[in-house]
Amino acid sequence: MIQFKMKVYPSLIIALLFLLQAGQLFAQDTISLKTIVDRSQKLIQDYPTEKVYLHFDKPYYAVGDTIWFKAYVATGQDLPSDLSKVLYVDIISENDTLVRSMKLPVVNTSAYGSITLDPSIYKSSNYRIRAYTYWMLNFSDEYFFTKNIKVGNAINRNIITNISLSGQNPDSSPLINAKIVYKDPEGNPFANKKISWSLISKFETIARGRETTNAEGVVSLKLSAGQKAALDTGILETVLEAETGKLITSQFPLKNSFSEADFQFFPEGGDLIENVSTKVAFKAVQEKGLGLDVKGEIVDNTGKVISSIQSQHLGMGSFTLLPESGKTYKANLSFSNGIKKTIPLPQAKSSGIAISVVSSTASNIILQLSSNPAFFAQNRDKNFYLIARSKGVICFAAQTNLATMNIGASIAKNKFPAGIVQITLFTNKGEPLTERLVFINQTDVSSLSINTDKKVYGSRQPVKMNISAKTRNVPVEGNFSLSVINESKVPNSEDEETTILSSFLISSELRGFIEKPNYYFNQTNEKKFADLDLLMLTQGYRKFSYEDIIKGMEPVISVLPEQGIEFAGILRTSNGMPVSKGSLKLVVPESKFYAETTTNLKGEFKFEKVVITDSAEATISARSSTAARNMMIMLNGTAFPTISKNVNVPGEELNIDSALATYLDNSKRQYFLATQMLQEVVVKATAIKKASHLDHPALSGLGAQPDHLIDSERFKGCPILLTCLQTAATGLTFNDNNFYVTRVYNSGLRVPVQIFYNGMPVDANYLNNINPADVDNIEIFLKDELGMVNRMYNTNGVLVINSKTVPTGKPVSAEDLKKLFPQNNVLTFNPQGYIKKREFYSPKYLSPESRTTGSDLRSTVYWNPRIFTDKAGNMAVEYYNGDNKGTYKAIVEGTDIDGNLSRYIYRYKVE
Repeated sequence: MIQFKMKVYPSLIIALLFLLQAGQLFAQDTISLKTIVDRSQKLIQDYPTEKVYLHFDKPYYAVGDTIWFKAYVATGQDLPSDLSKVLYVDIISENDTLVRSMKLPVVNTSAYGSITLDPSIYKSSNYRIRAYTYWMLNFSDEYFFTKNIKVGNAINRNIITNISLSGQNPDSSPLINAKIVYKDPEGNPFANKKISWSLISKFETIARGRETTNAEGVVSLKLSAGQKAALDTGILETVLEAETGKLITSQFPLKNSFSEADFQFFPEGGDLIENVSTKVAFKAVQEKGLGLDVKGEIVDNTGKVISSIQSQHLGMGSFTLLPESGKTYKANLSFSNGIKKTIPLPQAKSSGIAISVVSSTASNIILQLSSNPAFFAQNRDKNFYLIARSKGVICFAAQTNLATMNIGASIAKNKFPAGIVQITLFTNKGEPLTERLVFINQTDVSSLSINTDKKVYGSRQPVKMNISAKTRNVPVEGNFSLSVINESKVPNSEDEETTILSSFLISSELRGFIEKPNYYFNQTNEKKFADLDLLMLTQGYRKFSYEDIIKGMEPVISVLPEQGIEFAGILRTSNGMPVSKGSLKLVVPESKFYAETTTNLKGEFKFEKVVITDSAEATISARSSTAARNMMIMLNGTAFPTISKNVNVPGEELNIDSALATYLDNSKRQYFLATQMLQEVVVKATAIKKASHLDHPALSGLGAQPDHLIDSERFKGCPILLTCLQTAATGLTFNDNNFYVTRVYNSGLRVPVQIFYNGMPVDANYLNNINPADVDNIEIFLKDELGMVNRMYNTNGVLVINSKTVPTGKPVSAEDLKKLFPQNNVLTFNPQGYIKKREFYSPKYLSPESRTTGSDLRSTVYWNPRIFTDKAGNMAVEYYNGDNKGTYKAIVEGTDIDGNLSRYIYRYKVE
């Protein structure tokens, strides 16, 4: 192997200075190696990036559960980040709509919180959670943390369905064969039941029919349409008549029903080059975006077979090709879903150079730069730069002279942290020619271990657990989180998990969906290392491009890192002029927070590090010696990221209730017992009569009980009733300034719901005038049984808003009059504050009576987001097991004080 004759620049860690030697003098159109390195380092220092990872207590949930999570905030180099002190966590529905947004304080580079899956808001569906800081809004939302969360329903589950879809004839007379299995919550088939179905596409019903289930509760349907696009966007809605008068509606999206196969080639180094032997990676994916097994042959334009190919992992594989001048190549492929295709290979370049990884030992990366005769003749003895960066930081930089067509080099792996390394070859003008991604596996630098006082326990017995953290075999302080679940009730593939290792080291660095991300870190071996290298060859890198760095292009900064909650704005007089040196006072009664500030010459003011919980009331009052009370307080708005398409759609589950059957069965028992206990409580106090539609004669024709009732508690802290009602109104869809019954809306009909406020018919805009605090309850009628309201107003469905009863006989006070006419210099509002912290409930069975009373069917037995190891690297915890027997799985993950990542799994038995 011919070694580089080059100047080698040592490993560059962000906290260290660059030790660069002076480069040679070049012509004016060249750029020195030091310039490239300096500009890259300046970008990292001036525009540091952040990343976020969320550790959840378990991989999926049921309606009614609480999601427990801990967030780790790091720099782009995986070091604990002190940049941002506020974290945002959003819950987004399967239809890409925002369900909830939360704000959390970041303390010591981490935050923790919880999400209660309220049955009136959440349903059985695929949700996704994204997390980000305000500073991350300056960059692409590709840097946000995102994870799919499957939520099943064990509380109101009156049917279990499982559907399989198979498309035929996509090009002419497209058809989908749908097979649906219907079972009751106990798993018994709905045999010989009538089914009515509708095929809905873009809000229009394009087909409908009636069928009857067989003895196994199965019905088979053939769904056809004139065009495949109508089926791709279609929804199949079925209504099963479980018993006389009891109808159960189910909906199934039809997307990805037709078998497809996409195939791409990825030559190592970026291009095929004539007369240069090149490793060519490939990737095949099916209609849902998941990997697809493939095999075939590579043939040239004469029909000669050059190579046989076969995928080795999730549709990925590789072969070697020596492109000859004047020849073209194609692949004849057979996919595991029955599709056959012929795909041409990229045209080989007549002149070029490529980088390749010859081998990767435990301590070194062995590289080779291979040029063909045409390129070598044009560039002989010219200078080139070889630069390797990890997490945006250049860790290796070298200059070489192209003296031969093949140049080899060995780079020590200890120059790089664990993670992806981007190795790029440049001309002396700074033009990137070829690059290669390599994964450096140093995840064994930091290690965790767990020990318990026993290996086998009984139900409700205490567990004494010790967690130990080491870095390079030396005890270390660290920041971790611990979850203990009953694995027998929460089965899940470890390969499909999203972990702190897969998130920080792979997902946050690469573009697109990554299937089974933890496969590459779970019980690693040589095959998994080879599969991980295929991922490096077939997935795109998402860091700043060298072209932008060399040109000096910098990111556009719109917002600064948040150091806490702040309220900023401008104080103006009634005629719009700014008020300078105006005094303002902020009061948050709930948190007893008080602050004062003064406006600058432009009338601008700011309250920083405000302590306020979500939707708590805050009041800002202003005073000025000149304008007195004749002033207006104008608060600045806040930025919110758009909701883009979910990159992890391939990971969504079509048959959630079937996929989570084991978990939902346990949840059903758990919630049934809780509900049963509540039903046994005897209430002897006199019931308080609530306002209802029955108080208004015009609405007396409606049923005695609404389909859904929303209590006033749901609107605590709500700023605008119409906005909050859009997500709270179960069974209704809001669109074009109208509410619609969702079932009717999805069928394509556009008949709005009639809204009443205290018996008076109003439109949706009127709701903006209603103070949410004055609402006693809201009743939703999806059906008007007698049709009196529907016929009178030509509507479908009724929404009744009942206000709180105003006490009679109470005189109006001066304070009440002031509320009717608020002062201009006083602003009262309910901002988005920090979510209220909740503690995970861990029962203690100390007495003999407590060990036999009630039922403990928890699937998450213990959750602790505050695992902080001491200087000896240890932390001890104690908790009690539940009643369920089986294998209990403890998962601890996090970082040490230097940002080294680690994760550990420990199991014990409960018998």
